[in-house]
Amino acid sequence: MTVTPHDNGARDSGVDDGLRGLVDVLLPGIDRFADLLTDRITEGEDAYGDHGHVTHDQLRTSCADNLHSMITQLGRDSLDLRVPHDTGRFKAEHGVPLSAVTHAYRVAGRFMWECILNEAGDTVTKEMPHVAAAVWSVSDTFTDAVAVAYRETMSERAHRDRQVKSLLLAALLDGRLDEGAHLWECADALRLPQRGVFAVVSAETAAVGRPADEDALHDVEGALRALGVWSVWRQEGDAQVGLLSLRSPGSLAQAVDLLRGRSIGRAGVSTLFHGLEQVPGAFRQARLACACVESGAREVASYGDSPVRLMVVSAPDSAQHAVRKVLRPVLELPQHERELLLETLSRWFASGGSATETAARMYCHRNTVTYRLRRVQELTGRSPTDPVGASEIHLALEAHRLLTGPSPSGPAGS
Repeated sequence: MTVTPHDNGARDSGVDDGLRGLVDVLLPGIDRFADLLTDRITEGEDAYGDHGHVTHDQLRTSCADNLHSMITQLGRDSLDLRVPHDTGRFKAEHGVPLSAVTHAYRVAGRFMWECILNEAGDTVTKEMPHVAAAVWSVSDTFTDAVAVAYRETMSERAHRDRQVKSLLLAALLDGRLDEGAHLWECADALRLPQRGVFAVVSAETAAVGRPADEDALHDVEGALRALGVWSVWRQEGDAQVGLLSLRSPGSLAQAVDLLRGRSIGRAGVSTLFHGLEQVPGAFRQARLACACVESGAREVASYGDSPVRLMVVSAPDSAQHAVRKVLRPVLELPQHERELLLETLSRWFASGGSATETAARMYCHRNTVTYRLRRVQELTGRSPTDPVGASEIHLALEAHRLLTGPSPSGPAGS
């Protein structure tokens, strides 16, 4: 192959006569040099062997282009780096390891120096430091340039892969894929089995009073993989939604523990399921489980852990009606008295109906607790000590807490 010289300044006035003469000596041998360098790289680097990522002809073309560009730019202060840039992108797109790419460039630098010594030895001996500096400057700059282009390409490729995975996951979550070929193709693209042990996670990425942080769970995919859990994630509003493929049902507990430490807000986990066609239902479960956690808390809830809270978030309109029906007289009180009665009720239920324990948690006398409970009974017409009245008050209290956010006094049991 004969390489056509680029207009890259081989006759630049800034290049001294000695280096210009060296370029003239080396350029006619480019084809021969490219053959030799190709063989040397192939022998010394497995990634370019018989079963490598690129063909022998592709490697040979790359060697010719890079040698030509390196030789013609010897001694230039500013280098044209289009050739190593294109090489880096090509090698990244074809899966050649970066270590193999940079090693090949180091081999090329040494090879070019050998060619100079063989083709123009007398001239080089006289000006050894000057020529050596020019050779290694070009070699190092090309090696750095190919590595930068390679990393940029891999970053772009990873971004494209994430976008594709996100769109496929969105189709699964929305139920837009049937149970036939489309579902199988989606599973294959996401590197997931169509049948297995799965769960869906919905994790908030925005805490109370703070904007959404889409990178809050940026490292969770790798951390889960270390546990043997493959996952795919996408941003849905203020939440990161993940589809988890588990090794076994027992792996879910480990995944939940990890999520508990990584999330910055509430998170919900669906029940386990075994087919990707069940993803939409599991997605709804995960969102409901997340809503069962009080606003502002950092907790991971599993679907069905709290039946009362699940009833509230599953039917918010009915829950709001219960709040108005049962607690309106309490909620219409002045702020201090309202908060005191609501906190007393929360502590009462959290302690299992013990006035003594409630008093200890609130740093008051048990008679004070008894008085406040009677006050609630007078206002609502329901007794916190009666099973029916207590169940209605508890439901309305949970609905008020979940649907209106945390009270200034803090959640029950804190």
